[in-house]
Amino acid sequence: GHAPHEAPLDAPATMSRLARGVGRATELVMRRGAGSRVETACGQSMLDFTCGIGVTNTGHCHPRVVEAAQAQCGKLIHGQVNIGWHEPMLE
Repeated sequence: GHAPHEAPLDAPATMSRLARGVGRATELVMRRGAGSRVETACGQSMLDFTCGIGVTNTGHCHPRVVEAAQAQCGKLIHGQVNIGWHEPMLE
């Protein structure tokens, strides 16, 4: 088995195919989030002290946010705002 901090995959081979971005603080693989907690692929649950912009106020997977996202994805996923307006933006 893997230690809680290890990725259950061939991390070097996988990472060689991904964009590096600005850096990586850990090699944790996140499986899911709920509220203020995240769960790794190895089943470790922890507080998410680094929550992203969209998570800060509502927590991971807030039911109303999930419902709104699902409804919007059925209409328009990415409305490029410098090309034209879209209804949710105007609301």
